[in-house]
Amino acid sequence: MKLMILDGNSVVNRAFYGVRPLTTREGLYTNAIFGFLNILQRMEQEERPDGVCVAFDLQGPTFRHLRYDGYKATRHGMPQELAQQMPLLKEVLRAMNIPILECQGWEADDVIGTVGKRCGQEDWDCVVVTGDRDSLQLIDSHVQVKLLLTKGGQTTANCYDQAAFQAEYGFPPPILVDLKSLMGDSSDNIPGVPGVGPKTARELLLRFGAMAEVYRHLDDPSIRPKLREKLEAGRESAELSYDLATIRCNAPIDFTPQEAMLQEPNKKELYDLFVKLEFVKLIDRYKLREAAPEPEPQQVAVQLPHRQELPEAGRPGPGGGRRRGRGLGRRGMRRAAPGAGGPPGGPFGAGDPQNLP
Repeated sequence: MKLMILDGNSVVNRAFYGVRPLTTREGLYTNAIFGFLNILQRMEQEERPDGVCVAFDLQGPTFRHLRYDGYKATRHGMPQELAQQMPLLKEVLRAMNIPILECQGWEADDVIGTVGKRCGQEDWDCVVVTGDRDSLQLIDSHVQVKLLLTKGGQTTANCYDQAAFQAEYGFPPPILVDLKSLMGDSSDNIPGVPGVGPKTARELLLRFGAMAEVYRHLDDPSIRPKLREKLEAGRESAELSYDLATIRCNAPIDFTPQEAMLQEPNKKELYDLFVKLEFVKLIDRYKLREAAPEPEPQQVAVQLPHRQELPEAGRPGPGGGRRRGRGLGRRGMRRAAPGAGGPPGGPFGAGDPQNLP
């Protein structure tokens, strides 16, 4: 069995910046939702998972912010054009019966790590769809990562398993944490060791295997004196960075892979949302036309005739009496034969006072 979990914030950000701005007639931005659903459908077609779920960050500080005030301090806030789409995106996912996983005080990365761990424990395979390389540290015998890349407006995905990661980096996936601990990460404002860049950090890890081994061998003659000074001065920062960069796999979430098994969407809810978002093509792609409401029957207004247009039998006679037509007296009114022309019940339709016996 295979579960596919999407890093919701990462994917929707990539969709927002990768799709030209789209708005409804009422001015609602929709490009991030549209791009997200396109990525989701393509990943489903490529991976053919048995279950799908999406992890999102929640607003508020996490344990990493409490550990280090500067964590992600250099990031800009979410653009308003994207923020207004987030609640609607979640409504769409719920209408599609796709579980949404969130945990206050923890990041989506930790939720993803926890889900991957539980998949391994239940002998499920897990595919993580994200644009964030941090998740590569989670790769193991059960977990793979589909890393999204956007170039020239086109989004592609590279699949990383243990062999692919080893071939690119030269060390096992968990050591990615050690790499960030030494070189830092400007996007998350993880400090690393001041003065140690990606090239030097990688050389150290290829030589010694892990950050702890680097510090255990600081007296090794292959480490240049100036580099040794930087490593000694930045040891506390490296240890802090290691803690910040490590994705936890024990987030307190109530989830089993079986809960994310693929289900049919709630077609009526999804149809109504796609109408609101003006996703005409997606209505057809998801075969939602059958969920469209039945058109209301048209009501035809009947124009009653003026007094002078009434049949002669219905006009007042001399002295105010009513003229009697031949064979059409009140008690002996001849009824129209079934099937005769005109609406049932006479020229004015059933129920008109003129048709009463």
